[in-house]
Amino acid sequence: MQINGEIIVGIDGSRTCREAAAWALKEARHHGVGVRLVSVVRPAEPGAEPTAEARAKAQESLDAVSAQLRELLPDSAFDAVLEAGDPAEVLAGMSERAGLVVIGQHGSDQATGGRIGTISSGLPGHALCPALVYRETQASEFDSADAHVTGGGGVVVGQDTSDYAGVAALDAAGYAARTGVELTIVVVTTPLADDARARAQSEFDMAWLRSQVPGLRVRTEFVEGDPVDVLTERSADADLLVMGKRGLGRFTSMRVQLGRTSSEVLNAARCSLLLVPFRDDPALEHRRTAD
Repeated sequence: MQINGEIIVGIDGSRTCREAAAWALKEARHHGVGVRLVSVVRPAEPGAEPTAEARAKAQESLDAVSAQLRELLPDSAFDAVLEAGDPAEVLAGMSERAGLVVIGQHGSDQATGGRIGTISSGLPGHALCPALVYRETQASEFDSADAHVTGGGGVVVGQDTSDYAGVAALDAAGYAARTGVELTIVVVTTPLADDARARAQSEFDMAWLRSQVPGLRVRTEFVEGDPVDVLTERSADADLLVMGKRGLGRFTSMRVQLGRTSSEVLNAARCSLLLVPFRDDPALEHRRTAD
């Protein structure tokens, strides 16, 4: 995973956001970047100022998370700020100068369940940097100051020949190698697809990723079906699912918005999900495409 700027973490008082903040602080320490915890207070009416009660509640959540993080990593520094406005809009605005935006899958306004919160569903498509939607597990990020929670499922990345998928694969490979887990490239096929070409492409991609990420353990799975169904099912056993924001067909005006597959998987994923926008990564020049 390539993080070249500050990590923004949305804080709303939920357990999931606290876990997300701990994950982000560990990542920031590795990449040598800062962390900014942001609690956004939504006014009761458009154009109005948030009430003193709402601000106090938000500040209380910030203070509680900050205390937990200082206990987990006493030597780590981070900022905690209170903002007013629409949470998704405020965080999206901050993403322009950020290296990563991290949010919890479930907000304080939603009970734990299969669906994600309204902010989690709206922000990733507007964020100008990679966005991680953190899904908590039975274990806690606060159990270890050094390692992330892992269930042994490793990192899964959905792959095709697009540049979006190539960048996503690079980030997935980097994270997998650094955390010592296996990367699984999932290639979704259809009865009418050119199976030989897909298999040739997967061999090229595995060789390419190994050349770019020393020590990477990687394998490929070929699964027939609809990409949304396949990746959703595969996420049930994974620790992290990584996807490009869009699939085949890259247009300048669409480098942020989610494609159909990523949009639907966002709502259905059963593990933490990293959505990666396109970037002009020099490593793409060395990626070979099967004819």
